[in-house]
Amino acid sequence: MEQFAGDQYNIIATGTGPVPQATAALPAPPAHLVGRTSEAEQLLELLDPEGQGPSAVVVSAVSGLGGIGKTALALHVAHEAAVVRNWYPGGVLFVNLRGYDPEGQVTGGQALAALLRALGVRDEDLPSTTDEQAAVYRSELARMADHGRRVLLVADNASTAAQVSPLIPARREHRLVVTSRDILAALPARQLGLYELAPGPARELISDSLTRARPDDIRPSREREALDEVVRHCGRLPLALEIAAARLTGDPGLSLAAFAAELANTRGRLEHLRYDDGGHSLAVRAAFEGSYRRLDPEQALLFRLLSLNPGPDLATEAAEALIGRPARGLLADLARTALLSEQPVGEGRWRMHDLIRLYAAELAEGDDAGARAEAADRLLEHYSTTFEAATALLADLPEEHSRQRFGSRSEALGWLKDERANLTAAAQTFSGSHPDVVVRIAFDLVYRLFQWRYFDDGTAVAEAALAVVDGHGTVSDTGGLHTILGMALFGAGRRAEAVAATKESIRIYRELARDQPDIEPLVGRSLANLAIQERDPERRREAAEEAVTIGRRWARGDEPALHDVELAGALHNLSVALADLGRHSEAVAPAQEAVEIRRRQAQAAPGTFQRYFADLLIHLSAKLLEADRPEDAVLRAAEGVDVFRQLAAEDLRAHEHALCDALSRLGLALAAVGRREEACELHADAVAVAAHLGENAEEALVLTELADVLARSAAGHGMWRRIRRRRSPGGS
Repeated sequence: MEQFAGDQYNIIATGTGPVPQATAALPAPPAHLVGRTSEAEQLLELLDPEGQGPSAVVVSAVSGLGGIGKTALALHVAHEAAVVRNWYPGGVLFVNLRGYDPEGQVTGGQALAALLRALGVRDEDLPSTTDEQAAVYRSELARMADHGRRVLLVADNASTAAQVSPLIPARREHRLVVTSRDILAALPARQLGLYELAPGPARELISDSLTRARPDDIRPSREREALDEVVRHCGRLPLALEIAAARLTGDPGLSLAAFAAELANTRGRLEHLRYDDGGHSLAVRAAFEGSYRRLDPEQALLFRLLSLNPGPDLATEAAEALIGRPARGLLADLARTALLSEQPVGEGRWRMHDLIRLYAAELAEGDDAGARAEAADRLLEHYSTTFEAATALLADLPEEHSRQRFGSRSEALGWLKDERANLTAAAQTFSGSHPDVVVRIAFDLVYRLFQWRYFDDGTAVAEAALAVVDGHGTVSDTGGLHTILGMALFGAGRRAEAVAATKESIRIYRELARDQPDIEPLVGRSLANLAIQERDPERRREAAEEAVTIGRRWARGDEPALHDVELAGALHNLSVALADLGRHSEAVAPAQEAVEIRRRQAQAAPGTFQRYFADLLIHLSAKLLEADRPEDAVLRAAEGVDVFRQLAAEDLRAHEHALCDALSRLGLALAAVGRREEACELHADAVAVAAHLGENAEEALVLTELADVLARSAAGHGMWRRIRRRRSPGGS
């Protein structure tokens, strides 16, 4: 039945005449595969016939979102393995299973018959049943393996394991590569997931396509920023990038900036990401539709509802709030179809590709508006109540809900960090529909964002709340929102705007205080903030002194502990203002008084006041050093460093910058009392923290201070080597 002839090694079936062959019918690989080097190497390692021996993985399954580039990767690797490296002298068999085609998929039996024909079996010789065809298929592959004719099989666009199972070779000499949008968990396969390209390869895909079509096309080099915008709007999805390249190639006069502007409109983006030249059509939406059609009603409902989440990802609990019932199983179902991904796996956080989110949002518009609104209500209720529980626990004011929701401060803090982007986006998205909720959570949220140095996010939340506070908050709320907006703007480096916002809060509070005297402490709080934000040091001093006067007046009243909070802040800022005017000796007394107030507060409520206490200790240390009291400066700085180390152990991001400064301040104080080797060690620690932060200016400042210490110290021997070790990844 068989005959091996020349280089073709054709299989000859029964019958007469020439035998049709299709063992070299692999479609052409992509002209230039970008951004998939690692994945290609992994797949080639699995296909290497010498690489795995008896434990060889026969089936490799490449999965991922429609348009992610699965077929391109499979074809590239198949050509490399069979043609370039000649690992499969028996040839390559290719079958498109059309698993997501609206006109119907290729069944396993149909695919089996097609492969048998490719192996040279005539139609009249095909057995009548699928089981018999499978037996012939296995026999033919076994015969080829016996003669050293290994075969590589590529089954593209599978949607079910049933399509693929009949095609799996029984002999380990052969290999089968499967591509699917779904994770075909029922297959005995090594799974390889594909995700969107990195920014560099995504840019390269477009620019390479344009210059390959027209070498003199200067748009990619001339419009780099616009190219980045196009890549971002395409979500770095290879299909979208290919469509963008095709549209730009077809219209050489279309600038990248103009095309980016087209794509910037989210409501029309999917429509712009389609290309039809009359015979060949590409569309991102069509790629997604194939996966969506296969969802059952409950999966499809959750898929559409997920588009209501305003942030970049969401937790399982948030998805359950959206759909109103347990959702882990449904989320896993969507992840198997590549319409969603759990990142990182096992952490219960789920992410949609940006273009998939737009597609889901389009579909959701067809749902009942009332049902959508109810789902959004449940989601915002989940975010707001959990946020309030977390912040109450961290402020040492745990209510019953806080204790039920979080087992510890670290758990509450972890939730806040995980949900930061969602909380920020929710405050902006829902400010129009739920202004009361947004105004209520804005104060604590902006404070937390300020602590973590997300100043732009804090500004956005404060502005969103201010835009809706009229009618949904008190006049005092308006003043408070201007206060926190001033904080956020100052952190973002927008000093003039910060001063304007803070002055507006002062104006509002002064007017209120005429009829409500108990508002006056809030005037003092805003004045204390102004004492930091004003550029002119004399104006800062004036604002701080007025804040201190107000603070003292209220600290002698019925609730001194409550008003001590404002007094301590005002004294701190007065000390800073005096120091900025060069009045260092005068700056010590208000700083010392503020430290003692903060010490009492930190003992009563460490979760709230420890950071303020530590800040003041470091500030006081600096003022003591400037006032020529180095021994006292060492004591205060050492105490401050201890507190900052504790704080950083709980929340590194919020306190890392302050810890860096505290370490260097202690180093300077130690150097001033002659303890230069200890000073060098502290500065080396500060350098390591600055390097971890990636703050070049901060690191340079610490290194300058250290160089000054080393110049006057015998401790310099070997110190630079230790610093380099600490700055390097994995250094200690």
